[in-house]
Amino acid sequence: MRNKKSWRIVLPVLAGLMAGMGWLFMDQPHRDVAAESAQFKLVPQELMGFMALEDSTSALYLNAVVELYAVVAQDDGVRASFEGGVVAVWDTLQTHRILEPGELLRVKGRVTGYDNLFEEVRMDGLVLVEGEKASQ
Repeated sequence: MRNKKSWRIVLPVLAGLMAGMGWLFMDQPHRDVAAESAQFKLVPQELMGFMALEDSTSALYLNAVVELYAVVAQDDGVRASFEGGVVAVWDTLQTHRILEPGELLRVKGRVTGYDNLFEEVRMDGLVLVEGEKASQ
């Protein structure tokens, strides 16, 4: 009899603790890519080559902040694509200007993956780096 009463107390307490830990885990602030320093500095073709490999090399770049020296292929204000196969979504918390095709500049973002079908590297949190134009 006593055993059933203790379970009636212990189970709700454990469930409450687990719910609290889940809440704390899920209630983390978003990652601020603009404030982070870049772990790698590359051109899009290099990043594309590393991410296309199906070994541990591509895992190094996944979820890493990468600075790219890139030529703009297209920008619609939400998503920018760069020559060499990189497509990135702009950081919605930072203001930015629409990029002109053919511009050579430095951008920074978080690598989210590689799309085998379209053969492109996907990034998010894209921001322009200070001194935005790269020297030619």
